[in-house]
Amino acid sequence: MTRNLITYLLLLFLVVSCNDKEAATYYTVNGKANNIESDIVVFGRDSRFQKVDSIKADKKGYFSYKIECDTIIPFVIVMPDGKQVTMFAEPGQKAELEYDCIGQECTINGSTLQAMHDSISKVIEACTDRRKRMEHIEGFIKEHPVNEINIELIRRYAINIPDPDFTQIKNLISKLGGILQDNEFLAITKKNIDNSNGNVLHRQLPAFKYTTADSCKEITHDTFNKKHLLVTLWAPWDQKSREKMKHLRDIDKAVESKEFEILNIALEHDTTEWKRCIDSDSIIGHNVCDTKVWDSEIAGKFKIKSLPYSILVNPYQRIIRLDVDLAKDSTVIDSIIAKHEKSQKDREKREKAEKERKRRNKE
Repeated sequence: MTRNLITYLLLLFLVVSCNDKEAATYYTVNGKANNIESDIVVFGRDSRFQKVDSIKADKKGYFSYKIECDTIIPFVIVMPDGKQVTMFAEPGQKAELEYDCIGQECTINGSTLQAMHDSISKVIEACTDRRKRMEHIEGFIKEHPVNEINIELIRRYAINIPDPDFTQIKNLISKLGGILQDNEFLAITKKNIDNSNGNVLHRQLPAFKYTTADSCKEITHDTFNKKHLLVTLWAPWDQKSREKMKHLRDIDKAVESKEFEILNIALEHDTTEWKRCIDSDSIIGHNVCDTKVWDSEIAGKFKIKSLPYSILVNPYQRIIRLDVDLAKDSTVIDSIIAKHEKSQKDREKREKAEKERKRRNKE
């Protein structure tokens, strides 16, 4: 009898130990989604979880899914309506997910890491200004330099967006803790950026601060926030450069947008000569002078073979056209700006409609 009891207790101990070990190596998400009509899809973000799975929910919308893991694994749950929910599998952790297919609202009760991710994501998505979004990401990285969440924030809000800023992406990656910089996704991203042959297209225009010719107004990159900007580098000592500056009037007349500005940066040591040329040639736009000439930061960014050299910048202060021909490209510039503004208005219209739909669903 005693031997049987000992054997029974030993077997019970082994079963419990196995269950505890299994629980410690699995992450489980239990969820419920209303109005669900097809399977839920699950896929990983990198080689830590490479497969794509489907989850079947029961008639009431309940489902459960397990991931075997010995480290943090980012993955995505895709709802039948296309909504993507980013989650983080952690060994021995569980999460409860509730999804409203009508309002596309998702609530997750999980680990501290998941809660932290959902909180910062909500803050970022509430910002419509891209610069503010980047500031929130930089702030989070500064506070949590080795947090796995950083990779997802950079992926979603800096890389997987229209016209990504490569310089900004590399800057964000450089601020991460060493262990995160070894992440395969970020390593591939950095390699792709470095292999772009140094092309500055779609990169941020360098920050600047100048004083206008009349010495009464300070000009910085923030002066032209949310405006298309034509920046022209020229020189009073270059006659060809001075002749082409006259075509700025044709461009100003051709561009119908009210959100368009012209900035002319003279590369000149002699500011007196610069001011004389502005007056005698009647050069329109905001006129400033960089006495560092070829050593100026903006001039150093571009492989300039001749002057004038013009650059078209979008409202996010990203370069969208290089080496603009002032004599020939007036209608091209107007077309580019008109196309961008139409795209922006369409995007704002869609966002407004989406907010209104969510408001009605809540009511």
